[in-house]
Amino acid sequence: MRFLHKITLLLSALVIISSFIQFVIFDSFFLSTTNSLLLTTNEKAAVNLAEQLWLYFQNTGVSLKTIAANVRIRQDQELLDEARKLTPEVDMILILDKQGTISQVSGNTTDISVENLSERDYFQQAIKGKTYISGVFTSRRDRKVIAIATPIVENGTISGVVVGICRLHGNILSSMFDNKSFGRGGFITILDNEGIVVFHADKERIGKRGVIADSFQGVSGAKIMKNYSGADQYIGYSKVPELNWTVSVITPTVEIAQTRKIMIYEMLAVTMLAILVIIIIGSYTVRRYTKPLDKLIEGFSSIGKGGYKQITADGYAAEFNMMIQVYNDTIRKLEEVHTTLEGAADLDELTKVYNRRSFEKMLDIIHSEIEAHSLSHVGMMVLDVDYFKQINDSQGHVGGDEILKNLAAVIESVVGAQSVFRFGGDEFAVVLRNSTDELIAAMAEDIRSRSEQVLNGYTVSIGTAVYPKNAASVSDLLVLADKALYTSKKSRNKVTAYENN
Repeated sequence: MRFLHKITLLLSALVIISSFIQFVIFDSFFLSTTNSLLLTTNEKAAVNLAEQLWLYFQNTGVSLKTIAANVRIRQDQELLDEARKLTPEVDMILILDKQGTISQVSGNTTDISVENLSERDYFQQAIKGKTYISGVFTSRRDRKVIAIATPIVENGTISGVVVGICRLHGNILSSMFDNKSFGRGGFITILDNEGIVVFHADKERIGKRGVIADSFQGVSGAKIMKNYSGADQYIGYSKVPELNWTVSVITPTVEIAQTRKIMIYEMLAVTMLAILVIIIIGSYTVRRYTKPLDKLIEGFSSIGKGGYKQITADGYAAEFNMMIQVYNDTIRKLEEVHTTLEGAADLDELTKVYNRRSFEKMLDIIHSEIEAHSLSHVGMMVLDVDYFKQINDSQGHVGGDEILKNLAAVIESVVGAQSVFRFGGDEFAVVLRNSTDELIAAMAEDIRSRSEQVLNGYTVSIGTAVYPKNAASVSDLLVLADKALYTSKKSRNKVTAYENN
């Protein structure tokens, strides 16, 4: 009996010592692993969002270049208004002559305070032949805005400038970033090249100087910094290419710290209970409680390798079930944060246009707009590359990928980046709000013609359909446009509009 007592006491002492060591290792390992994981993830998310933002501005610039290249749109008020509707991210379009005098305006003219904009930096940059994105400035109606300006080139000479004015309190950035979350309390901030807040979850911060503007060094990075109240937060940041703007992803550390404390307290309580049980029932307790502790150590080790291994609680005592549940809850939270950040982009990796998931979201939005009677006409086209398999067979997948990227650029230059989606393979779709039969036919023919010129001799076939002329609901448009594409594929290099029987 005395020997059993000694063994029990020895085992209890070993449990106490090993538990203390495990707590120390866990605390150090948990903090270092969590900090490294979230800092790295936030930095990657910031880099990804910065690339999205630059692509967004590039695509907006492409839309303005389309207007700059078309004299009919620039001179015809009705066509200019229609073009602005196709670029909803632009609140106002200005046509300036070579002296900076406004000749045409589409949009809210109450924001215009002067008739000549020759002294504005965006005009001075664009008149030199450069597409330029300004920093944040205040309009006549005290709105925070930015300007995107591109030159008008006629016969090799710059004859004026097209300017797009975008309100930061409007939909330009909110539509891109308001729906993105980064753990509990996480958010995105965007600063311009002078450290002024362009986007923030707190709209009151827009237009004010960011307090973290001077803390970032290099193109991208991550660090732990204190917020206004002195609490630590994880910050990942990245510069927007060519703009010198900064996108930062910020996640508070308080949730991780609280979870850490809870896990430590729970583990301590359960361990003390385990010691008491060991004293009472000896070796049986050792066998029963060693296994879940080993499982927990294995689980924590998997975090360091990038895994999120949960532990099944079946067969363990209730005390360990509680510990394992806390561990599993923490793992789920970390995995949710990681998954959210990794899935922040909805772009196709190869062509940088929107993907099939974004297309489904767009259809849901359009369906809601139709039901709300805020949208009456929708046009859709489906297109693919003729003989694409032969391109891959003859030039390899690298050559085929280059054709797809060039085709995506052609489509964007005609319809704007917000309307282009890649389904996969060589198939693309275009969705246009308030599009007439004539407009979608003209755009489709423009895409076909340009593709013939820039795709190294290869061509595309296109099918189109419009709502409500061809379909009773917007969800049927894809099927009908695809049928029209099938007709075009019979002869190749052709645009076919779906005709109702």
